[in-house]
Amino acid sequence: MRVKENYHRLLEGRAPEGAQWKLAHYAALLERWSKTQSLIRFSSPEELVERHLLESLLPLPFLEKRGSLLDIGSGAGFPGIPLLCALPGWSGVLLEPRTKKWAFLRQVIRELDLDAEARREGFERHDGGNYSAICSRALGGRERMLEWAGTRLAPGASLFFWATEEEEGRLRGLSGWNVLGFAIDGLRRGRLIQMKAPAGSAGER
Repeated sequence: MRVKENYHRLLEGRAPEGAQWKLAHYAALLERWSKTQSLIRFSSPEELVERHLLESLLPLPFLEKRGSLLDIGSGAGFPGIPLLCALPGWSGVLLEPRTKKWAFLRQVIRELDLDAEARREGFERHDGGNYSAICSRALGGRERMLEWAGTRLAPGASLFFWATEEEEGRLRGLSGWNVLGFAIDGLRRGRLIQMKAPAGSAGER
């Protein structure tokens, strides 16, 4: 309990009030599992909160109160788990092909009582669609994934990436996408990228 309370203290005034205890519970689970499993690297509770939890919440201002989220290559749950903690009106699907991390995601979903599902698969095998938002925090081969994701978004929906300035430049060169970039405070050359779906193609299969 002391660990959870410490994370809650670090989140106060920095994360949505209704999500703080769930995020603290999630952080405590990450800390406990990371002692025996290779989930995510962090050197201190402060780094876990600032570098991972709070950064995962950056898309919040661009999301409606209700919707559906697809997190591709979720790993230890970033950014999908923090976003779903802060968006109680949303459902989510977390794609993670690695068994240990998939098992961790399933436990987190149960303990936090999230309206979500963890699937042990890569995006190429996923057959869902019509998502309000698709995100990926640490996945390579983004150009290939963009072609796939453009047909799985609901009209007016967005893709969100955490990227470098160089990656942003390449993404801006893709035709048909409206690309917006936002600096990530404290992360040199880090950018949150929002990509609007190509007009007329969203949801088509």
